[in-house]
Amino acid sequence: MSYFPRSTHLKRSVFAAGLALLPLAAAGCSDSTGADERHLRGPEVAMGQGTARTEVTRNRNGDPVSMSAVLSEGALSGLPATAPMGGVEYVVPLPAEATGTRFDHAVVNWVPMGHPPAGVFDAPHFDVHFYMISVQQRDAMTPADPQFGAKANRQPAPDFVPRNFTGDPGAIPRMGTHWADRTTGAYHGLGFTHTMVYGFFDGSMVFIEPKITKAFLETRPNVEVDFAVPSKYPQAGSYPSRYAVRYDTSRKEYRIELLGFASRL
Repeated sequence: MSYFPRSTHLKRSVFAAGLALLPLAAAGCSDSTGADERHLRGPEVAMGQGTARTEVTRNRNGDPVSMSAVLSEGALSGLPATAPMGGVEYVVPLPAEATGTRFDHAVVNWVPMGHPPAGVFDAPHFDVHFYMISVQQRDAMTPADPQFGAKANRQPAPDFVPRNFTGDPGAIPRMGTHWADRTTGAYHGLGFTHTMVYGFFDGSMVFIEPKITKAFLETRPNVEVDFAVPSKYPQAGSYPSRYAVRYDTSRKEYRIELLGFASRL
C-alpha cells in the first residue's frame, strides 16, 4: 500500500489477526510442469470465505520464472467491511521448496476503505506485498527500535529507485516507505484499478507490491503489464519486470503474478 500514515504506529492487532489466519495446511506441495520447469505450491491460508496461497515456477537452474499470490473465488467474499488504516493482513508463506529466491514471503492486505492520498488509492483494494525480508525482520521495523526514525528517513541511492518513483513522506511500521510512480493516471484523476509500488526501509528495497482494486478483480481480468525497474538491487539475483492480474475460469481463482524475472545486479 502507499499512503500517508495517521500515526507512526500500526496496530499490532492487525498482525495478530493475520497470524490467526495462518496456513490451513502445514506444508506446501510441488508438481513438475515439464523437464525445464518446476511448479511449487505453497500452503493455503484462510481468507474471507475462501483461501489464499502462493505459487512459484522455477526453471531447471532453480531461478524463478513466475511468483504468484492466488486467491480462490470465495476469498473476495465475507471480508471485513472495516479495518485499521493498514487493512487486514494475511501472511501467505512461499512454498518451502522456493528457498533461494530473493523473496521470503508474501502478505495480502485487504484495505476495505482504501487509504490516502484521497482520490488516488481510496477505493477498496488489495495490496499484495512480496517481501525480500523475513517476518522477523518486518516485526523489528517499529518505533520500539531507537533507530526507527533514522532508518525510515534514510533514502535509497538513486540507482536503486525506478524512474519517476517517489517516496511517501513517512514510513509505515512493519512495512517501510512506499514509493509509487507519480506520473500514472491514478495521480492525475484518471482512477485506480491496478498499479505497482516498491517499498524501502533503511535505504534498501524490502518489497515489490502490485495493488489491485476489488472491483477490478471482480471483472475477471486478464492483463499483463511491464513496470519500471531500478538500475541496481540490494543483492544480485533474479527480479521481475512485469506483473499480471488474471482470473482462471476453470479453477475459479484470481492470480496476481510477478513475471519477467531476469538476473540483475
